[in-house]
Amino acid sequence: MTKKSSCLGCRALMPNGYEKAALCPHCEPRMSELYQREIVAKRSLEETFDRLWTECQRCQGSLHEEVLCSNRDCPIFYMRQKIRMDLDTQEKRVQRFGAPDW
Repeated sequence: MTKKSSCLGCRALMPNGYEKAALCPHCEPRMSELYQREIVAKRSLEETFDRLWTECQRCQGSLHEEVLCSNRDCPIFYMRQKIRMDLDTQEKRVQRFGAPDW
């Protein structure tokens, strides 16, 4: 059994021949709108991660060094880890559209 990809627009299972594509044939006319939506979602996650990272830097006392935090009691530590995973997932969603052809 294999996992089939779904359309990023309507979430329908992708038909044969479209497994690697981001959108099904029905949603392809809306590609620019849907691509923009995914880019905005990615940017929002990046901004959230940046704010959390800056807060960790402030807590550590240095804005110019890597954060070496392992405080398991800190809620920001876990939020930052979750946002990092969400950001990786969102990056994969954006990459499904392929390289832009200007």
